Amino acid sequence: MTSFQKALDKKIIQSLSNNYGIDNYDVYRFGEYNLKIHETNSSRKEVFIKELKKGIKTAINYHPEYKQYLNKGSNLVAPYLKEFENTWNNISVLDQDLLVSLLAFRVLGFKKVKLPRNNENYWQSIETSKTLVNYKDVYDPNFMHFMLYKFNLNPVGYDIKFYFSESRVAVDFLIEQYAYKIEDKVVVEAEPGDTVLDIGGCWGDTALYFAHKVGVKGQVYSFEFIPENLKLFKLNTEFNPNLLANIKLIPNPISNNSGDLIYFKDNGPASRVEFEPFEDQTGTATTVTVDDFVKTRKIEKIDFIKMDIEGAEPMALEGALETIKKFRPKLAIAIYHSIHDLATISNWILSLNLDYEIFIGHYTIHAEETICFAKPKENK
Repeated sequence: MTSFQKALDKKIIQSLSNNYGIDNYDVYRFGEYNLKIHETNSSRKEVFIKELKKGIKTAINYHPEYKQYLNKGSNLVAPYLKEFENTWNNISVLDQDLLVSLLAFRVLGFKKVKLPRNNENYWQSIETSKTLVNYKDVYDPNFMHFMLYKFNLNPVGYDIKFYFSESRVAVDFLIEQYAYKIEDKVVVEAEPGDTVLDIGGCWGDTALYFAHKVGVKGQVYSFEFIPENLKLFKLNTEFNPNLLANIKLIPNPISNNSGDLIYFKDNGPASRVEFEPFEDQTGTATTVTVDDFVKTRKIEKIDFIKMDIEGAEPMALEGALETIKKFRPKLAIAIYHSIHDLATISNWILSLNLDYEIFIGHYTIHAEETICFAKPKENK
């Protein structure tokens, strides 16, 4: 058994005795906590009997349920064991613990696994975001249960006004999802003067974040093609004329081949996108690769590439190969959309042999928003 497998098994076993509730549930992402679904109304007698049985099992070291969950964990990672082990051997001890925690969370759920991000700083950041909002100014993005409100981030050091949500302001701008930090020391980030590719621009929040970071000498190319997202993207960026000149909106999907027609059903950040026509599609768009975009625009340097495009990151990276080899930019790639991405994207970066150092960051208390950061070691 590999060191990675041993660590995952240990994390699963350690977590089985936990019993978290609303304190480990993200109401901002998933809506109100439903006691009828998530809690059982057991009598005192039932609770006593349950705890007594648990105590007896512990005393005699009898845990038949371990095998069930260990098998579930093993089956989850089995197709990618070599990839996970390689990532494990190329990340810090801190990131190793995060990786097995994320996998254990996928096996056991929020009742058993509390991710490292569930800390005082996370909740304080959300409380801080609530002080920046005008609840009377509302925008409906027509997406799930979300309602967006007008924020002014000036009190926390960003000259930015836009429609967004409390939790996402906390994650994007206060905790900084696209800056890898160790004990508040920044290791990977967009810096003044950088040219950034913001792939997956959505509502304009990351374009504004990066424009602030790179300053007047930098440039942000933001890629977004879903109509409802574009509508809010344009509104949010137009609120900020001080940053607008540094943002170029590109209404094309990024892929591994230019000129392909894709078909979509507009549902904001959760839009369905296919390479073949389907019955309830609402529009089409034409793909472009990063490599072709950079060549066509004659862009002289790329310093930072961010991708969060709902599982299309591997194809987008394939179409960015020449650009990555030429410029060796810092990378911040979403890897949470599938177990395949979680296992393989960091390995793909390492396989380029460009002397990248790999970091894993996670920015919520649930399974979403895991980022693989990469930085050339000589830039440390």
